[in-house]
Amino acid sequence: MSINRNHTYLIILTTVAAVLRFIELDLRVFHHDEAAVGYFAYRLFSEGIYSYDPSFHGPFLYYATAFLYGALGDSVFSSRLLPAITGVLIIPLIFCLRRYIGRSGVFIASFLFAISPSFVYYSRFFRNDIIVVFFILATFICVLKYLDSGKLVFAAAAGSFLALSAASKENTYIYITIFISYFVFVSMLELLTKKPISLINLLKQHFIGIFVGVACFFMVYALFYTDFFANPSGILAYKSAIGHWHQMHQIERIAGPVYFYIPLLFLYELPVVIFATFGTIYYVLLHKLDKFNLFLIYWSAMSLLAYSYLGEKVPWLILHILLPMTLLAASFLNEIVVSLHNRSIKTKRVFEAVFAISLLLFVFSSFQLNYDHFTDTAEPLIQAAQPPQEFQQLIDTIDVVALQYDGYDTNIQVTDKSIETQFLWYLRHYKKVHWNVSLNSTLDSPIIVVHDVDSTRVENGLDKSYLRLDSAKMSWYWFKTSDITPGYILFRNMNRPAEEYGVVLFYREFP
Repeated sequence: MSINRNHTYLIILTTVAAVLRFIELDLRVFHHDEAAVGYFAYRLFSEGIYSYDPSFHGPFLYYATAFLYGALGDSVFSSRLLPAITGVLIIPLIFCLRRYIGRSGVFIASFLFAISPSFVYYSRFFRNDIIVVFFILATFICVLKYLDSGKLVFAAAAGSFLALSAASKENTYIYITIFISYFVFVSMLELLTKKPISLINLLKQHFIGIFVGVACFFMVYALFYTDFFANPSGILAYKSAIGHWHQMHQIERIAGPVYFYIPLLFLYELPVVIFATFGTIYYVLLHKLDKFNLFLIYWSAMSLLAYSYLGEKVPWLILHILLPMTLLAASFLNEIVVSLHNRSIKTKRVFEAVFAISLLLFVFSSFQLNYDHFTDTAEPLIQAAQPPQEFQQLIDTIDVVALQYDGYDTNIQVTDKSIETQFLWYLRHYKKVHWNVSLNSTLDSPIIVVHDVDSTRVENGLDKSYLRLDSAKMSWYWFKTSDITPGYILFRNMNRPAEEYGVVLFYREFP
């Protein structure tokens, strides 16, 4: 494969990834978490107010998004722009691994990352996880480049990228733990094979590189967590981060079974699961294991174990399991492609059938999830806090009615405290929003939002000039074993409607 062809493949796959991530990027109504992050980023942009809260993760996304708001305006599109960009940039990063996973492996890995249902969905989602994946992958590549070349610039870049990841989300500490534990694991193997001298020499050889990387890590980390050195105590943010998420793990705030991620992997990422599993068997049992693939196997296994153990089970964490698994699957597929001409016709046909069927389901799932079912919580990758798309009609109606009155100075009453997070974003420009209004108070604003269980009581107290619009702020399914049918696996068909948290808009058009 010539360099020109490599560049052509890179351009094609990067373009495909960009199209899949940017097309109708602002169509889907904001998820609950997106609305919360968007509101905090907007406050930073409009008022200069930011305070680190581990519940909503690190400062990097807020500062970067506030910058985008200043450049492009505060909108759903500009909010999702950074995740989309980093999701696209993963593709050219993969091409830096050609030496390690082979030419075919790079092409396959890039295709899998570009089309993946999970990676496409969370590249179109305003949260930190895809950004963390990008920074961790960049860190990994820089470490490899440093070990190959000894150039300190790669050590500095690795430390900086790792710090940016830590400034994005706290699960970076899980990555760091896995990476350090691998070094301990390899060190123990060195000691068992009676080669402690080589380990000591390795540490001496890379002492300066390690020092430079660690120094760059702490400088970048301090930059963000001290609010650009305005708040020196922020350097200790890791304490509150670890303490908070340890507590969430203990109370199992969003609980799930230990096997939570296994069905998601099979449902959405079938070729990755199949070929990462067979790759592990191939490398271990047939003694084809080199240091690079040993690390990928260890990284994949520890990620799956770590996130399966943690009490907080949420679908977006699947990205951190998939990152090493996808690289491992691509590395193994490269081995297959290279050796395929030496295989029997029957072996070739079996491989082609398994690869084609799994890839077909993979591509179909991605398009169905991201461009058809993007608010349908029958898709388990979509968390319950996603409103149905009809919620956008409610928001649009508020804007239309407000224009008939005083625009952003229109009085709005919201009686339902549980919907506040969603509306903090969508009503951010309105100056006269009255939150948590008692049902016993006078409800007479042109725009009133209530929980559907209170709607009859409220409606009976309003005059006849008010119109009513029913919607929902979220929907969900409690999945049962009987739901797993061929129709569900292929098309997410359910035999019952989703449960919903309903909200009702009462509005009075200008007379």
